[in-house]
This record gives sequence, structure tokens and C-alpha cells, in this order.
Amino acid sequence: MLTREDLSSERIDQIVADARKAGYDFFLSAEEREASLQQALLRYQPGEEAWVFAYGSLMWNPAFEFAEAQPCKIEGWRRSFCFWVPLGRGTPELPGLMLALEGGGSCEGIAYRLAPHQVRSELAILWNREMLSGVYQARWVPTKLRDGRTVTSVTFVVDTAHCQYCGDLSMERAAHHIAFAEGRRGACRDYLTNTAEHARSLGIHDPDVEELVRRVATLRGEAAAAPVPANAEAVGEA
Repeated sequence: MLTREDLSSERIDQIVADARKAGYDFFLSAEEREASLQQALLRYQPGEEAWVFAYGSLMWNPAFEFAEAQPCKIEGWRRSFCFWVPLGRGTPELPGLMLALEGGGSCEGIAYRLAPHQVRSELAILWNREMLSGVYQARWVPTKLRDGRTVTSVTFVVDTAHCQYCGDLSMERAAHHIAFAEGRRGACRDYLTNTAEHARSLGIHDPDVEELVRRVATLRGEAAAAPVPANAEAVGEA
């Protein structure tokens, strides 16, 4: 599990330096990450709250502080295992796969509300986490909360021109990489399992994620976990 300490600027700068030494020169510098954050904040009115839309590991390991969490849904974007990770949860020989948002469809997840005094510090933590390689682009999207409110939240969509993008993978090939890729941050299959289990606990059914869970379990000779009843767990204020 990631912690705030893991996402400090010093640690992230070391990760970027190590990645560049290994030949991954597309990793972003601290200055490039800050410029990206400043660009995103042009859509933010100082003194107001902000929302973050989570659809993958941010649902079960946000590592930033927030004032409220609500199940929610966005339209026009779908959850997708669509980019390679040769480090972290994979290796250059057998890269893992990570989630991003791709255009089309809809996606359910969690919206985190940041109080005005949290916005700058917590988004900086989030940018250190999500903007390492530049494979993500920040977008502000209309977000329908389960309690009926509609807010605008910042989230991360895939850059289809990035060298890590692999959105045309077959389900079979994706399942193979998720089943067997492992890196210094752990197994890629754990990332899938945690995402699937937390989605189920929120009453979210993602058929592609569930199919990957089934295929990964089959490849590894294991039994796939059975889905739990919808709305088995509520998400409230933090």
C-alpha cells in the first residue's frame, strides 16, 4: 500500500532518476509535473473545494487526505487496462498492465471531496503519484454522485499517443500479463483483485474487470472470488 511518505517529492524524484538511468527518458521531471498541475488548476477557483474521480487503485489506496467520499459515475469514459508498466508491477521482459480511462461508455467509481485548504497540498501528492511517466492526462469531468449531486472532478485519462499505451490488446493477452507480471511494488494481479473487490463492495459491476479476474484465476489454476451482493458497503465521510 502506498503512503504519503512514498509520494514525497524527494522519493518521487529518486524514482524518476532511477527510471531515466534505466532508459525510460519519458518520465517527467519535478518541473514538468508542477507545470501539469498548474495547467489543471487553471480550471479551479481558489478558495473552493475540489473533487477527484477514482476508478482504480485510488479507490482502495488513495494515500491523500479528503473530506468526503461518494460513489459516483461519469459518462463518456470507460475503465480500461490499456498501458504497460515495465516498472513497479512488472518488468521490461514481462510488463504489467495498469488502468486508465479511455473514451466511450461510462465508469463508476469514487469521488473524493477536497476541502479548500486541502486542494493544493493533496493534488500535489496526487500528481506525484499519477504523473510519473506522462501516460496520463488530467481532465475535469462532470460526475454524478450517488446521492444525486452533480460535481466536476479531476481524473486521469490515457494519452493514446504515449509509448506505454496499448489499448488494442486482446482479453487473452491482457489476462496473461496481469496473471504473471510482478515488480518491486508487487504483483499486477493484486492490483486487479483489489480493484475488483473494492468495486464490488460499492455495488459496482464492471464486466471487463470481472472477466479478467476469471481469466487470471484460470491461468493461475485458482478459483475466482465470487462477487458480493451490490451495495454491501457504504462509503461515507472520512
